[in-house]
Amino acid sequence: MFTLLSVLPAPPGGTPAELAQDGIDFFSTWIGRIGGIVAIVGALKFALAIKDDNDDGKMQAVLIMVSGFMIQSAIDAGLLNIPATYTEAVATAEFRSILSFIGKWIRRVGALGFFVGALSFGFAVKDNNAVTKVTGLKTMAAGATAMALSAASVLTQFV
Repeated sequence: MFTLLSVLPAPPGGTPAELAQDGIDFFSTWIGRIGGIVAIVGALKFALAIKDDNDDGKMQAVLIMVSGFMIQSAIDAGLLNIPATYTEAVATAEFRSILSFIGKWIRRVGALGFFVGALSFGFAVKDNNAVTKVTGLKTMAAGATAMALSAASVLTQFV
């Protein structure tokens, strides 16, 4: 006799914590794979855009590639491996450590942006190019804003 239950697979067994960890492992594996695909797509797009004179296409390709690598790095760092048996205090501490990690890297990227803007502004002063001076100042301001916001511990206010 045919029943619906004969077609369905047997439900998984184990404790709720084991089932939750299996789900986290499954999704982290697939998120990492998707990150790899995104990185490959960005690399291919960049390779195809090398011979074009369009800098916007190259920048977009690099951003796509970096996004894919960031997704993979987050998975490799084990950011999703949070046990299901955490207490509220331990979960809050883990979340704060993740936010401090993100804040540290935002400060570093902001400092890099500030440095690139300062170089651009310095070379524009040498060449007396007004447009490049304004672009350099905007880049410096964006980098300084990123550094200031992450250094002011704004990220920890979400907890």
